[in-house]
Amino acid sequence: MKLLSITLPYLLLVTFYTGPLKDFGPEKISAINNSPYQGVAVPLIGAYDTGEYTMDNFSASVTQIKDGTKKDIWPWVFFNRFIGHKEGGRALSKAANQSYFNSINAMDLYNKAGALGDFYGIWKMSLEIAKELGSPGIVVDPEAYNNYHTYKISYIASETGKTNEQVKKSLLEIGRELARIADKTYPGATIWFLFSGLGNPMRSLNSFADEEYRSVTYIIRGMLEYAKENGSKLRFVSGGMLSLGYCYESLGNLKYKIRTRNSDFKEPLNIFSDLHLGGTIAPWVDAELKKEGYFTKGVCGKSKLKILRDFKPLIKYLLESYQYVWIYAAGAVRYNPYNENTASEYNKTIGEVIK
Repeated sequence: MKLLSITLPYLLLVTFYTGPLKDFGPEKISAINNSPYQGVAVPLIGAYDTGEYTMDNFSASVTQIKDGTKKDIWPWVFFNRFIGHKEGGRALSKAANQSYFNSINAMDLYNKAGALGDFYGIWKMSLEIAKELGSPGIVVDPEAYNNYHTYKISYIASETGKTNEQVKKSLLEIGRELARIADKTYPGATIWFLFSGLGNPMRSLNSFADEEYRSVTYIIRGMLEYAKENGSKLRFVSGGMLSLGYCYESLGNLKYKIRTRNSDFKEPLNIFSDLHLGGTIAPWVDAELKKEGYFTKGVCGKSKLKILRDFKPLIKYLLESYQYVWIYAAGAVRYNPYNENTASEYNKTIGEVIK
């Protein structure tokens, strides 16, 4: 099994260009082999895929990957599988509007729709595949693509007829079960969350109320609690998508964000010794090529980083600051790591940073 270095930083590629495991064929394997990344996140299935699967469905792909890859393949799973869609809710994509997701009230906390049970199966298979491939672990995307309102405990409580405390308890229990499955299936695996939310509680409308975490954060906390109580060797990474974001105005802005984030995470890091922080960034080759949307607004829009070489000191600083770093190759900035014409300059620039 390939082990993560205890001193050298690990650089992971995350991109939706990768596609599901069944489509991760020779051309994509070759592109990753020739890249500067140590590993790549590969979705076991897509975020909106509601099909039924067994290990047999992935055996041919696993064999092909084992025979051809020189890098770590991290199976990538989505909490979205057990999050419901509701008309009028805030979904990222029209793909959420499926009968499978429409049958779930907010979040399938009690497996009434069968979606939580399906996710437990996907979770277990991802860990089995990671272990078979000799990968350090799996990547977990907690984002509520089907309905962002489900981040709110009060929303889930209202939709399910439960109290806030009952919802929190159920979420923690889901996390504990996920950790139990991981511990049994792949002891010592690394569970790399794109974000955890542990250092970023949501603001409450009631200024006298306690700060409340996102629903998915309670699931992650349940995993950490189980691991601590049971002496588990699982390792958890909070990837930084929420607390750092993909964009920075400058190197100074990145340094400020890291200082602030490290302070925000002081308590959970003290409580959970197996929790580690990771960093992220989404570089672009030319700011003029960014598509309208997320990367043209807010911090991304105000960024002073114009061309790819401007990102070199930031990527270097992230790798000096965190053991775990992932680069998001976003379609909105036209970074397709599997297209040689667009990938070559990124590979060259990132390779120069990590030498």
